[in-house]
Amino acid sequence: MINEKYQFASFLRYKGIRHGVSSKTFGSMKKDAVDVDRENLSKFAQGIGITGDIISMKQIHSSTVRAIENTSDLRISATDGLITSKKNLPLSVLTADCLPLLFYDPKQQVIGVVHAGYKGILNHIIENTIHRFTTDFTSDPKDIIVGIGPCIEMMCYEVSQELIGEFDKAFPEFENICAEIGGKYFLNLREVAQQSLAKAGILKEHIEVMNICTKCDKNFYSYRSGDKFERFVSVMSLV
Repeated sequence: MINEKYQFASFLRYKGIRHGVSSKTFGSMKKDAVDVDRENLSKFAQGIGITGDIISMKQIHSSTVRAIENTSDLRISATDGLITSKKNLPLSVLTADCLPLLFYDPKQQVIGVVHAGYKGILNHIIENTIHRFTTDFTSDPKDIIVGIGPCIEMMCYEVSQELIGEFDKAFPEFENICAEIGGKYFLNLREVAQQSLAKAGILKEHIEVMNICTKCDKNFYSYRSGDKFERFVSVMSLV
C-alpha cells in the first residue's frame, strides 16, 4: 500500500500495465444506486498513472464477461467481467464486500477485471473469464496472473444453510469453503475463488491475494457494514 493506493506486487513487476485499488481516502466511486462518480474515479486513476476514459460496468451479479474494443460506451450494461487487449483502455470494477479480481496475461498482453459476488462465483464467472482469455486471445491459463482484492472474509460472511448447500453442490471437490459455528453458517468466497482459479489452470504461484476484510478494515466500503451505495474501485490498464 502506497499513499492509500493498494497494489499487487505481482503486477508491479511489469512495465506494460498500470493498476490499483482505491480506499475511502479517495471517496466513493459511486454517486448513488445508478451513477458512477467519474470525477473520483478519474482522480484516483490519474494517481496511479492511468489516464483517459475508464470503462465501468452496470454490475448485476451475473456470469457474463464482455470483450472491449473501444470507449464508445463507458459503462457496459448487464455484465460483471471485462477483458481487452487494447492499450490505454482502462477497465474498472466497483465492490464493497464482493471480490474484485484483476487478470493479466503478459505473453498475449491481455487484461481483465471481474466482479465476483456469491451469485457470480456460483455461476462460474471466474471460469467464464479464463475461457474468454483462451478462446478470444489464445491465452494459456498457466501464463495468466491474477490479483484478488479486498473482500469480505469468511467469519464476517454469515449466510443461510441453503446457500452453503448450493456451493457444496456446485463445487463438490472443494475444501474449506465454509464453516458451521454455533448453528450459524459462514462462506469463504475468497477460498472458492482461489480453488476455481487453480482448477481452471491458473498456477497457484500466479495468484496474489490481498488479505484484507472489507467489513473489518475501515479503509474500505462494506455493504455488510451499511454502505448501501458507496463503492471502492479496482482499475487496470495496458499502457
